[in-house]
Amino acid sequence: MDPKTRQLDLHELQQRLSSWEKRYGMTSAECEQRYFNGELGDSQDVIRWIHDYHSYKILLKSLRPEKAVGV
Repeated sequence: MDPKTRQLDLHELQQRLSSWEKRYGMTSAECEQRYFNGELGDSQDVIRWIHDYHSYKILLKSLRPEKAVGV
């Protein structure tokens, strides 16, 4: 995947994450933490949100590996 395509994908994921965050009133990082602590269940929305967040972190790391530490 070329860098321009990855930037477009990153932008799309950022928009989706923003939508999830507004809808549920928490950050994606908080959702991830609460999910892995067993606090959110396994609804389709939560699973999709976690998937989007993991995809975002992987893509961000591939674009800016030096800035992705601790994402």
